[in-house]
Amino acid sequence: MVDSNTAIAAATGAESNAAAPARVYKVGTLRYTRAGLVALFLWLLWGDFCSNLFQNIFGNFLPLFLHHLKASNALIAFLSTGISGWVNLLFLPNISAASDRCRSRWGRRIPFLFWSTPIAALALIGLGYSPELGGWLHGTVGPLRAISLVGLTLTIAGAFVMMYSLFLMTSGNVYQYLVRDVVPQEAMVWFFSLFRVVGIGAIFLFQWFLFRYIVDQPRMLCVGVGLIYAVSFVMICWGVKEGRYPPPPPRPRHNLILGELKTYMRYFRECLSVGIYRNYIFVSILQIAGSMATAPFAVLFAMKTLRIDASDYGRVLAWATLASGIISLPTAYLCKRFHPMRVALASVILMALGPAAIFFFAWNRTGLLACSIAMAFPSVGWFIGGTAVNMLLFPAGEFGKFSSSLMAIGWGSLALTSYLIGAFMNFFAGNYRMGFLASLVCYAAAIVPMYAVYRGWKSHGGPDNYIPPLPAVDGR
Repeated sequence: MVDSNTAIAAATGAESNAAAPARVYKVGTLRYTRAGLVALFLWLLWGDFCSNLFQNIFGNFLPLFLHHLKASNALIAFLSTGISGWVNLLFLPNISAASDRCRSRWGRRIPFLFWSTPIAALALIGLGYSPELGGWLHGTVGPLRAISLVGLTLTIAGAFVMMYSLFLMTSGNVYQYLVRDVVPQEAMVWFFSLFRVVGIGAIFLFQWFLFRYIVDQPRMLCVGVGLIYAVSFVMICWGVKEGRYPPPPPRPRHNLILGELKTYMRYFRECLSVGIYRNYIFVSILQIAGSMATAPFAVLFAMKTLRIDASDYGRVLAWATLASGIISLPTAYLCKRFHPMRVALASVILMALGPAAIFFFAWNRTGLLACSIAMAFPSVGWFIGGTAVNMLLFPAGEFGKFSSSLMAIGWGSLALTSYLIGAFMNFFAGNYRMGFLASLVCYAAAIVPMYAVYRGWKSHGGPDNYIPPLPAVDGR
């Protein structure tokens, strides 16, 4: 456990009694010895491992499940990504602001993690059993017999997807805020390189050993991984300790609903009023739209268009994931050598090459494997460089608010783009290859706003003297 032996509140004035002076890592009121930092990393990396398993089950199971029920491409896109977009747009601003303001004996992030992760796990398990639940309700509740069994099952699945999206959005974003609050800045790049390696390890294990069961035994996977996810995050809430925060600014006195609405509107006004943040939000919109353009259909492209079975496709993904793991630590070195902002800019420029390669050259298992491995290089650069940029770009005191704007507005854009992508796929009669063309366009369009972010970062101090601008100071 990361306790007072390893993470020492500065307010206590405690000092290490070790005979030899040891380096102390600082973030806020927390102080870590090297052993304490290692313990912290182990807890957080374990959480990332379980989270990646959890999200991969959902992301791969849902499109196949909906396709089996003869859902349209538009419905597959909406349930796979569109609901997440609406949830992030409508709820993330106020949840993030509430987390920034929260003060409890557990801290300001851990209470949100403690309550949200078990409910997200329950939603995944419920999704796995929605056909059985739909059949039981259809047979026992008389008025529901007026609805087709497939329609009732899809409705139940949609409810579980919404529940999953809301609570996974809460836990996933608050977990990122927790990392920002407890990991020292000088260790951030190395942490995220390890974060990437561990996440890749989880994905590799899932793809190599478990992906085949997505078709044959999805319920077993949903239950097993859901329980692991819930238990692991409850353990993290016990094992990771937050520091002390200054009191939040006084909350204005007003009607609760009116106050939440004002918080919601002020959130977007402030996040969009600073030029460098506004441009980075545009990058986030295009990057998320680019990845989500193919996410619900990539598994269908491989298994329905290229006729690759589940076991072979899982191993294609696993090899690409392994390539990502191999280049993660060298990418971290590049971030340390040239700065994460420069690595992120270069990665955005190269991101469009991946979907272009699949669109033009992936006509069989070998072609898909080669293209997927090639995509790993800029994807890792963007993950490590872009994640580190997220941590460095925004002011620490309101990190949750400004950082969450990337997710709220970026994922919120999926409320529209998921419909457009679904309609686009329907127009091409389910030609799943066309999803990669849409992804290519989105990635290419992200280059211009990312270059504007790079220039704004340099104008505000660059690598050595960057000071995050605030709306009251810089309203450009």
